[in-house]
This record gives sequence, C-alpha cells and structure tokens, in this order.
Amino acid sequence: MEKALKELKIEDYIWLISLFSAFLAIISNHYERSYLLTKNKRDQQIFKTINIGLLTITFFIYLYFLLLSYSRFKENSLSLRDFCLKNLNFVAASLFLIGGVLYLLSAILNSDEVDLIL
Repeated sequence: MEKALKELKIEDYIWLISLFSAFLAIISNHYERSYLLTKNKRDQQIFKTINIGLLTITFFIYLYFLLLSYSRFKENSLSLRDFCLKNLNFVAASLFLIGGVLYLLSAILNSDEVDLIL
C-alpha cells in the first residue's frame, strides 16, 4: 500500500508537469504561428527549442512509466489475466517510449540549421 501511495504522489507531480507543458505548448504555438506569418528566425528558434524541451520532458515521463511497468512486470502474477495485463502494459509503455524517442530525434534533426536556444 505504501508503494502505491508513493507512485500516486509521483503521478501527481507528473500531472503538474503536464499542465506546465500544456502552457509551454501554447506559447510554442504562438511563436510558430508568428514564424509562419513573418518568417522571423528568432521565432523559429524559440518554438523549436520549446518543442525539443517538451519532448525531452515527455521522454523522461515515458521512461518513468516504462520502469514502473517493468517493476510490476517482474512481480509474480496470480492469474493469467494479470499476467497478460502486465505484459500489455509493458509493451504499451515500451512503444510510447520508442515513439517519444523517434519524435524527439525528428525534432532535433529537423532543425533546418537553426541554432537552438539551450
């Protein structure tokens, strides 16, 4: 029970980070919209940097859920249903992490020779 409460506390922080990320995404969209209208390279740098930062944060959130799923996967299951659900959760977390890494790499490599603000 104590482990579950600790996991829920961490998930509360993840939700707060997600809320903050949503505000950053709105700011990023503002700069991207401005770039599309004005072709201002500074706006492009800002929205690309924000997007890469958001994708990096997302990577670590996915990594946390993968590790959590793996720790649950290692536990002995009492039933076939629990075993199957743990396998599905682990596969889903793995795919989310792989997708996040690919999306992050795409954003970094698609920088169009723009110096990112880091």
